[in-house]
Amino acid sequence: MPTNGDCYEANGKFITSKMGENNWKLCHGVAILQIDGKPFGHAWIEKGNTVYDKSNNRNIKLARQLYYLLGRIPVKGYKIYRYTPEKAAVKMVKFEHWGPWDSKPPR
Repeated sequence: MPTNGDCYEANGKFITSKMGENNWKLCHGVAILQIDGKPFGHAWIEKGNTVYDKSNNRNIKLARQLYYLLGRIPVKGYKIYRYTPEKAAVKMVKFEHWGPWDSKPPR
């Protein structure tokens, strides 16, 4: 659920374990929640054409095309922000939270 999920923190912690590996990206964007069909802010990890999502004690690994289809990503009107491990770490320190940093998701 977007109101009590931990996607920013869980995926933020994971990306910091990939320092020096710039082929890993932390992504901040908006997805559509399947339960109610409404947009919400979300974070996930990409490496090549694979998505990893560590939120809510899960260990999701899916093809990016399937993950985007399930989440209806990208949602019209919202950009996907991608951060290398180092850039994500700088944002975490600068803003003193896990994100989002460069957008204002609907919820």
